[in-house]
Amino acid sequence: MPTTPRSQAQLSRDPNFLKRLESLLLSEAGVVAAEADTVEHHKERRQLSQAIITNPPGMSVSLAPAICNATNLVGADTTWNFEAGATETSASDAAIRSQISTMWNILAGV
Repeated sequence: MPTTPRSQAQLSRDPNFLKRLESLLLSEAGVVAAEADTVEHHKERRQLSQAIITNPPGMSVSLAPAICNATNLVGADTTWNFEAGATETSASDAAIRSQISTMWNILAGV
Protein backbone atom coordinates (compact mmCIF):
# COMPACT_ATOMS: atom_id res chain seq x y z
CA MET A 1 0.00 0.00 0.00
CA PRO A 2 1.44 3.40 -0.89
CA THR A 3 2.36 5.72 1.93
CA THR A 4 0.14 8.78 2.25
CA PRO A 5 0.16 11.84 4.49
CA ARG A 6 -2.80 10.30 6.31
CA SER A 7 -0.97 7.01 6.96
CA GLN A 8 2.11 8.87 8.18
CA ALA A 9 -0.01 11.01 10.50
CA GLN A 10 -1.57 7.85 11.91
CA LEU A 11 1.86 6.24 12.32
CA SER A 12 3.09 9.28 14.24
CA ARG A 13 0.30 8.72 16.79
CA ASP A 14 0.51 4.93 17.05
CA PRO A 15 1.44 3.90 20.63
CA ASN A 16 3.51 0.93 19.48
CA PHE A 17 5.48 3.00 16.99
CA LEU A 18 6.01 5.76 19.58
CA LYS A 19 7.62 3.25 21.97
CA ARG A 20 9.90 2.07 19.16
CA LEU A 21 10.76 5.66 18.24
CA GLU A 22 11.41 6.49 21.90
CA SER A 23 14.04 3.77 22.09
CA LEU A 24 15.70 4.85 18.83
CA LEU A 25 15.72 8.51 19.90
CA LEU A 26 17.36 7.54 23.20
CA SER A 27 20.04 5.58 21.35
CA GLU A 28 20.90 8.54 19.15
CA ALA A 29 20.67 10.98 22.08
CA GLY A 30 23.38 8.98 23.84
CA VAL A 31 25.67 9.30 20.83
CA VAL A 32 25.09 13.05 20.57
CA ALA A 33 25.54 13.59 24.32
CA ALA A 34 28.95 11.93 24.09
CA GLU A 35 30.22 13.86 21.08
CA ALA A 36 33.07 16.33 21.38
CA ASP A 37 32.39 19.96 22.24
CA THR A 38 34.08 20.87 18.96
CA VAL A 39 31.26 19.40 16.84
CA GLU A 40 29.46 22.20 15.01
CA HIS A 41 26.28 23.27 16.86
CA HIS A 42 27.20 20.99 19.76
CA LYS A 43 25.36 23.14 22.31
CA GLU A 44 22.03 22.94 20.47
CA ARG A 45 22.54 19.28 19.58
CA ARG A 46 23.29 18.46 23.21
CA GLN A 47 20.21 20.38 24.39
CA LEU A 48 18.03 18.18 22.21
CA SER A 49 19.75 15.04 23.48
CA GLN A 50 19.16 16.13 27.10
CA ALA A 51 15.50 16.88 26.37
CA ILE A 52 15.09 13.36 24.96
CA ILE A 53 17.01 11.72 27.82
CA THR A 54 14.95 13.50 30.48
CA ASN A 55 11.55 13.06 28.78
CA PRO A 56 11.61 10.20 26.26
CA PRO A 57 7.82 9.74 25.96
CA GLY A 58 7.10 13.45 25.52
CA MET A 59 9.87 13.99 23.03
CA SER A 60 8.91 10.97 20.95
CA VAL A 61 5.36 12.36 20.64
CA SER A 62 6.73 15.80 19.80
CA LEU A 63 9.23 14.65 17.17
CA ALA A 64 7.22 11.80 15.59
CA PRO A 65 5.36 13.88 12.97
CA ALA A 66 8.58 15.30 11.54
CA ILE A 67 10.34 11.95 11.53
CA CYS A 68 7.35 10.05 10.10
CA ASN A 69 7.14 12.49 7.20
CA ALA A 70 10.83 12.29 6.32
CA THR A 71 12.41 10.34 3.47
CA ASN A 72 13.19 6.98 5.10
CA LEU A 73 9.71 6.57 6.55
CA VAL A 74 7.79 7.98 3.60
CA GLY A 75 9.75 5.58 1.37
CA ALA A 76 8.66 2.59 3.47
CA ASP A 77 5.24 0.95 3.40
CA THR A 78 2.89 2.09 6.16
CA THR A 79 -0.10 -0.16 6.73
CA TRP A 80 -2.84 -0.89 9.23
CA ASN A 81 -2.48 -4.26 10.97
CA PHE A 82 -6.04 -5.34 11.74
CA GLU A 83 -4.97 -8.20 14.01
CA ALA A 84 -2.75 -5.97 16.15
CA GLY A 85 -4.97 -2.90 15.82
CA ALA A 86 -1.91 -0.82 15.00
CA THR A 87 -0.29 1.19 12.26
CA GLU A 88 2.98 -0.36 11.12
CA THR A 89 5.88 0.64 8.93
CA SER A 90 8.24 -1.55 6.95
CA ALA A 91 11.08 0.85 7.81
CA SER A 92 13.79 -0.98 9.72
CA ASP A 93 15.20 0.28 13.01
CA ALA A 94 18.41 1.13 11.14
CA ALA A 95 16.48 3.22 8.60
CA ILE A 96 14.59 5.07 11.33
CA ARG A 97 17.77 5.67 13.34
CA SER A 98 19.51 6.93 10.21
CA GLN A 99 16.64 9.34 9.62
CA ILE A 100 16.88 10.59 13.21
CA SER A 101 20.62 11.12 12.83
CA THR A 102 20.20 12.90 9.49
CA MET A 103 17.56 15.22 10.94
CA TRP A 104 19.21 15.86 14.32
CA ASN A 105 20.33 19.43 13.54
CA ILE A 106 16.94 20.30 12.08
CA LEU A 107 15.17 18.85 15.13
CA ALA A 108 17.58 20.79 17.34
CA GLY A 109 16.72 24.01 15.53
CA VAL A 110 20.01 24.59 13.76
